[in-house]
Amino acid sequence: MKGSWNSRSIIHITLPFLLFFIYNFTAVFTAPARHLCHPVQRDELLKFKNEFEIKKPCLDGIRLKTESWAINSDCCDWDGITCDTKSWEVIELDLSRSCLHGRLHSNSSLYKVKNLTTLDLSYNYFSGHISPSIGNFSHLTILDLSKNYFSGWIPSSVGNLSHLTILDLSGNDFIGELPSFGSMNQLNLLSVEFNKLGGNFPHSLLNLEMLSDLYLSHNQFTGTLPSNMSSLYNLEYFQAWDNSFSGTLSSSLFTIPSLTYVDLRDNQLNGTLEFGNISSPSKLTTLDLGNNNFIGPIPKSISKLVNLQDLDLSRLNTQGPVDFSIFSNLKLLQLLNLSHLNTTTTFDLNAILRSNLQSIFLLDLSGNHVSTTNKSSGVNHHLQMISQLYMSGCGITEFPGLLRTQNKLTNLDISNNKIKGHVPGWLWTLPTLNFVDLSHNMFIGFERSTKLGLSMQYLVGSNNNFTGELPSFICDMRSLITLDLSSNNLNGAIPH
Repeated sequence: MKGSWNSRSIIHITLPFLLFFIYNFTAVFTAPARHLCHPVQRDELLKFKNEFEIKKPCLDGIRLKTESWAINSDCCDWDGITCDTKSWEVIELDLSRSCLHGRLHSNSSLYKVKNLTTLDLSYNYFSGHISPSIGNFSHLTILDLSKNYFSGWIPSSVGNLSHLTILDLSGNDFIGELPSFGSMNQLNLLSVEFNKLGGNFPHSLLNLEMLSDLYLSHNQFTGTLPSNMSSLYNLEYFQAWDNSFSGTLSSSLFTIPSLTYVDLRDNQLNGTLEFGNISSPSKLTTLDLGNNNFIGPIPKSISKLVNLQDLDLSRLNTQGPVDFSIFSNLKLLQLLNLSHLNTTTTFDLNAILRSNLQSIFLLDLSGNHVSTTNKSSGVNHHLQMISQLYMSGCGITEFPGLLRTQNKLTNLDISNNKIKGHVPGWLWTLPTLNFVDLSHNMFIGFERSTKLGLSMQYLVGSNNNFTGELPSFICDMRSLITLDLSSNNLNGAIPH
């Protein structure tokens, strides 16, 4: 009896144990094997890490990605590293915003990590020249070296990276001309802005039919823009401001159906403005052509750019009248800069603020003749509310009383006019006003204000005829950052 009880007990005890063992044995051997990254790649990445230092102090909130890189761990688990799920090779290296500081040498271990599809070193402190070896990353689709201190010429071997969709080299110290990028026919975005590049617009860029974003701003480019810009028929964003481009601006640019944003201000473009045949509704939301050498009238066809939100035509040498009604169809317009037009027209501010441009929040009429007289019955309730108004050098002789109801006004510049008398007390009651430039007028004093807005930060009243003591109510402007009342006739003690 005792022996048979033991046998049954053993059977009862061992059978569940065997089932448990078999189940777990199967689970162990059917679980996917954990593949570590290739040791050679791990070693090269660790060498690359040791080529640089972490710049301290680093900005708050920045993840120091390379601190997770250790020899006894799987590099596929490191911050900034992505591995292929089949081959377990490193295919993405993202060290953006990692506070890395040092010189990228031509024999850097980086160039030995061959199969990268993404290389992002943006927003660091890397310096040195880019080695021609960069062209050996034949699988790259994204190359972002922006916001560093790289210098020298951009190697022509970059043009061999035929799979690139994004190439961002902006915010460095690159010099020389752009290589021929014409074979990168998958490229969607090309940004080289904020460098020291020169030479002419590379016509090979017109081969990049997939290009949607082209950023060339703040360089030293010269020569003319191509007459057949419409070859870039997928172009959406074109920024080339602050260069030395000259010659005429081809109207073919504005026939690109996808075009959304054009900023060519601060160049030397000349000739007359033409927008060509705009048959379908234009998608253009931003058109900044200010501070060039254009001459002639504003084209009437501008009224077809019905989606415009930002329009800068400053320093257009119109040499004649400007009909403000051509803007009446631009009902989405928010920013309008018509400063220094060399026009015979006197702009009527009252009429502008009563027009159907109901979305305007910034208006710059500086350098033109402007009338600010309220010709209506004196009721201003139907005036368009505006946030920023710039009327420097407009020949104004009296303070614009129609601004009294502008309760959304934040910035007001009426400098370099001929306004006499006192600054009205109601000005300081405008609740959101924070920037006022009254300089270079003939003001003699300030009307006292019993109620002050709480937002005033910048008050400039230099080069006037203010006399007497400094008005005490200015001391109640608790948010004031800048106060300039120089070159006046103020006297007495400065209030505590």
